[in-house]
Formats: sequence, C-alpha cells, structure tokens
Amino acid sequence: MQNRFAIEYGEGTLYVTAYGPRTVRLTWGKNPDELAESFIVTAKAEDFPPVTARAEEGEDKVTVRAGELTVETDRKTPSVRIGTGDGALLSRVSRFGLTEYDMVRTVGGSTELRQTVDGVRATVKDGEQVFLRKSHHGAVTFDFTEEETLFGLGSHEEGYPNLRGQFVPLYQENMRIAVPVFVSTKGYGVLIDCASVMTFDATDHRRGKLFLDSVDAVDVWIVYGGDFDGVCRELKRLTGTTPMLPKWALGYVQSKERYASQEELLSIGRAYREAGIPIDVIVQDWLYWDDGMWGNKHFNRERYPDPEALTDALHAMDLRLMVSIWPNLSGESEDRVELREAGHLLGDGSMVNAYDAAARAMYWKQAYEGLFRYGIDGWWCDSSEPFDAVWGGRERGPLPERMAKSVGEFKKYLDDSVLNVYSLHHSMGMYENQRACSDKRVVNLTRSGYAGQHRYGTVVWSGDCSANWETLRKQVRILQNYIATGEAYWNSDIGSFFASGGYEWFRDGDYPDGCEDPGYRELYTRWLQFAAFTPMMRSHGTNTPREVWRFGERGTAYRDAIEKAIRLRYALLPYLYSACAAVTFEGIMPVTPPALAYPKDREAAKASGEYLFGKELLVCPVTDPGAEAVTVYLPEGGWYDYETEEFFKGGRYVRIPVTIDKIPLFVKAGSILPVAPPVQSTAELDGKSYELRIYAGADGQFTLYDDGGLDYFYEKGDCTAVTYRYRDADGTLEETVSGRPDWKHDVTVRIIGGNRGKN
Repeated sequence: MQNRFAIEYGEGTLYVTAYGPRTVRLTWGKNPDELAESFIVTAKAEDFPPVTARAEEGEDKVTVRAGELTVETDRKTPSVRIGTGDGALLSRVSRFGLTEYDMVRTVGGSTELRQTVDGVRATVKDGEQVFLRKSHHGAVTFDFTEEETLFGLGSHEEGYPNLRGQFVPLYQENMRIAVPVFVSTKGYGVLIDCASVMTFDATDHRRGKLFLDSVDAVDVWIVYGGDFDGVCRELKRLTGTTPMLPKWALGYVQSKERYASQEELLSIGRAYREAGIPIDVIVQDWLYWDDGMWGNKHFNRERYPDPEALTDALHAMDLRLMVSIWPNLSGESEDRVELREAGHLLGDGSMVNAYDAAARAMYWKQAYEGLFRYGIDGWWCDSSEPFDAVWGGRERGPLPERMAKSVGEFKKYLDDSVLNVYSLHHSMGMYENQRACSDKRVVNLTRSGYAGQHRYGTVVWSGDCSANWETLRKQVRILQNYIATGEAYWNSDIGSFFASGGYEWFRDGDYPDGCEDPGYRELYTRWLQFAAFTPMMRSHGTNTPREVWRFGERGTAYRDAIEKAIRLRYALLPYLYSACAAVTFEGIMPVTPPALAYPKDREAAKASGEYLFGKELLVCPVTDPGAEAVTVYLPEGGWYDYETEEFFKGGRYVRIPVTIDKIPLFVKAGSILPVAPPVQSTAELDGKSYELRIYAGADGQFTLYDDGGLDYFYEKGDCTAVTYRYRDADGTLEETVSGRPDWKHDVTVRIIGGNRGKN
C-alpha cells in the first residue's frame, strides 16, 4: 500500500506504514497484507487524514517522514527512533523478536465440576496434549526517556501508581483486566495489536520489554497526540466509537449478593422512593434461575412469578432493572442443552463459545426469550474472563506461578493467539444482537475487557476485591490506569465485594460484622464518595447488606454522609453526561491522571491518589481511616474548593480539613459547571433548569450536551450541544446552540470568585 516502507534484515523484515499525520504502524515479520484481521483496530486507511510519507535513504539508516511523525530505522539492527515532525525524540524501539513454536491443545480427559465464587465451574482433567499448529512468540522493547511517566495496560489489582518500574502480566482474571495500550506524558500512545497473553516488564525503569505469547507478527501502532486528549482522539480513530450510555446508567446503582425474589426487588425500590434517596438502578445478581441450573437465563417462577409485572412496577417508580447472566452453564438446563446440542460450548462442556457468531446469536436468543422481552434494561455479564484456575485454596502463590496456572487453563480450550479477547467477543454478541432488535441503549457491566471493547456499550469493574483501606487506595490508581487506555467506563464494588475474611486467600476483608461495624461504615462511606466520581456509582458485595439505611438512621454521621454523596452525584449528572458525550463524539476520556493533564509538572506525576474528573474537577478521595485533614497537590492555575468556594493558587500542596461527609473536590478557575436541582432519578432531569456556575480567574468554555437518554437517535442528530464561553476580563458569557433547540435547558448563571487570589 501507499506510505508503506520495508526494511530488510537477515532475521526478518520491518514494515513502517504511515496512517495519517499522527499514526504510524510498525510490523515485524511477514507481509502485513497476510495478517489476520484485527480484533482491536477497526480503522481503514481512508479513515485517516491524507498524508504523503517519504523515505530518505541513508548509509546507516532509513528515515520515514509523515506529517507530525518521524521514524528512523537502523539499517544494521531492527531498531527504531520515533520522533515528532521536527525531530524531537518521543521513544525508541530497540528490539523486535519473533520465534516459532508448536502450539498444542488438550483433548480427551474427564470433566470435573466444582463450586466456586463464580458459580459451578467445569475443567478438563488428565487430557492429552496434541499438536494444533505453528505459531510465534513475539517480543518488542521500548526505551523510555528519563522524564516521561506512563499509564495504562488495564485494570490490575496491584494498583500501580504508574507503569515505570513495574512488571505487569497481561492476561484475564478476576481483579485483572489486560488492555494492550499505554500512554506517555510525552504525548504519544502505543497500542499492541495482539490478542494473546502478554507481559510488560519495565522493572529497570529505562525500558519496557513486551513479550507476546502467540502472534503471526509483532504489530505495534504509535499514535502522537501532543497531549493525552490528542492521543485519545487517535485511539478512537483506530479502535472505534464508544456509544452513549443511557442516562440511568450514570445514576446510583443498588446491588448486593443477592436479592432473592421479585417481591424483595420491589421492596427495595419502594423503600428508596419512600425515603427520598436518589436511585436509578436495582441489580438482580445470580441464582434467580431454578436450582441446579447455573447460568440458565430464565426466572424461577416461584420466586419471580411475573417478570413483566416486575419491570413494569420498577419502571413506574423510574427504576431500571439490570440482571446478571453467565457464560458458564451447568446442569441439564434448557439453555445449556440447546447450546451443547448445537456444538456451541467450548471443550469444558460448560462455557459458551463466544468466538463463534452462531453461538453468540443463540446465546442472545436465550437472553432475549428468558429476560429481555420482559423489559430488562441492562446486562451484568459476569465471569467474562472466562476461565478460573487460581480462585481457590488457602494460600496464594507467587504471580508467575498464578499466571502460568491460569493461562494453562485457558489453553486447554482456546487457541493461544486469542486468549485475551473472550470478553471482547462476548460483549460484541450482546451489543450487536440487542441493537438488531431494539433501540434501547446497551449497557453491559462486565468483569473483563480489552482494547476496542468500548464499542459494545460496556462498563468494566475491578473484580471481587476485599474490604480494607489499602484496597481502596489501589482502586483510585486502578481507575486512572484503566481509563488511560482509551476505555472510558470503569467502576468498583462500593465497600468491596468481600467485607469479611474466610478460608480462601481472596476472602481478605477486615470487617466480619459488616455494616454493623463503625470501621466498615467509615470505609464504605469513603469508598462511596470515591465512587461518586467514577463513571458508574454502584454498591455491591457479599457478607453484609449495602442499602443506605443499613448504615444508620438519618441524623447520624455515616448515613448522612452517604446520602450527601449520592445527592452530589445527581447534582453533577449534567456535567458527567456532557463528559460522556465527549467520549462518544471526540474520544476524550472522563478521567485523567494529573501527570497526563499537566505533563511538565513533576509534582503532578507523584499525585497518584487524585485525578481529574472531566476537565474541570480535581477529585482527592480520602483513603485513610480517621482522617481529619488530607494533603492534596493542586496543579498550576487557580482552584476553588467545591464545597466552601475558597480559592487556592495552584502549583503547590495544600492541607484540607475533612469531616466524614467531605471529599476534597476542587474546581479549576475558568470552569463552567452545570449543576442540576435535587431529583430522585435521572428521569426527572428532563426539562429541568440548571444552575451554571462560573468560576472566575481564567477564560473558560464548556459544552453542555443533552438528548433523550434512552435510545440511539442521537446518532442521527437528535440531540443538542450548547457551548458556553466565558471571558474573565469583563465577566461576559456567550452561548452557541447546535442540534435540537428544544433539548436546551434553561440556566441561571452564578459567577464564583469574590475571594479570588487571597490565598
């Protein structure tokens, strides 16, 4: 193709291909035209702005210049220097490797069933390994500059403050979501187009070594954005658009393990409405099916006698119902029998073969007939890794041992080259099949993910973590690394999944008395305050109930603090929904690590316990018990305490007093912040007048977005965007309206900043 250049070496060929002025592809191996179709990259050459690349042949190197990128390749060794158009260094690739190996598969053996925290699992024992095909192990090494900081690679339980100095295993497991994308404070991003297991080793700080378990070629995309937002725009071009979530998915979500009947679900909804606590979603977790029929997508009719009446009653209260479904099935249920007889289960006889389109279609048919036709609003596609080999036993082995055991289980049933993309295919099946029969927006809360999965209406969560303060601190960092990959929607179980401890290593909570323990009430409250500033705010877990009234009467500290945080979430929903529109239309992420927002500020690189929520809010979760004050770093510019409206100059650390009902939240000077009046659900936001708060001290701009909130008509322009521009010099505000004018909200304007500059 045009703009492709081949550099021959004794051990292989390096192809440098320019796609537009800001994207270049490096492929080490055979002819790229013979590569299998990517699961991640959906872009075609015509999707990029036109660019003419030229190669300059030198004695020692070949230099490819294309738009804003320069790629210099050494003629003697397959190494690459990647720079900006003016030659400034971005990164180096110092090694490519490709080694052939024999792929094997397990056949025969016996199937063993066992009960786990993820339900009944099947595994093949004592099978024989037979040759499947030839494949290759791949390797690529990046050399990093001293000053850059890196984020990404997914959601990992270790909670890395950043990726420098870390060893990151990239495979799928409960509490581990691999996403092969990392971004740098130097304004570039890297996408590894590989669907197999990988490892990233940057333990010597100077370089990152990537091992790719099974590939045809080493295939790397380099995108240059100039800043984090620019990188995200290029990643969107590569991997596709994130559809809008429905508004209700941004409201408060109440769940637990588990509600046991139709009447219990309705009673929870009624109790929230009678108490006047805002809520949008109630979740039905597992075991709503008949006993012994794990994963059957049909309600037990003794406990759920009329599913349509259930959803009708919830909808009448402006509540939505999300239901969990599972790809692992057991017993002689109608769903498992149908899938098995059609040949749509993997080799364990339990797991649906989500890689196959016909299997995905049958799985959807079952979900439709058993659940969706009754008015179910959202899916919780649990256990989407999908295999489990290490979640058991008293002791937890070292990470390399755990990875080998877990990956070994995957390889019994799957081609090595696709181990990491089960959830991607599972999510694709749910999204494409629902869209084919309904205009209702797809919501899929799922425990695993991958690059490109955002195309399918997914929200991931961090897995079955345990209740302790260190875990909460890690969640704040996990959020930032996951969203840095260009996958926008993440959340965690508020208060953790396991509140208490137990025999197995993963039951590591500190609170056996659950919400009766003041210590757990404090942890839960701080976790919920953090969750108010994540894309989905969802309470869930086992061992103890999680409804708001379980944490005390009104007038007591924890109960009041929890309600206050939920109401704050609803007040800021116009802001969050507008941030979601920026995800869909521009690819801009709703969360940014301070280091990526302020890449030249070395102190910002250390502030891993705080983050930007949208572009205007700096969130500093309280993650220590008994805290009476917290130290936060405010980047350059001016900042207002959201609650007190006190002004602080940035570029310094400040000490902020906190009570149990306060999470340090700062608004950047120049911000225009839409704030909604009190409502009980997102359904009540329609037609409401908003307060437009303008924080003086700098010029500002904000685009307030709205649409119907439930369907995909926005794709045809059925929406509105009002762009407000504030000029600080004279305090004037201008607006520009695009789209449907009848969606435009009335606003009252309040300028904040009378005490600007005093501190």
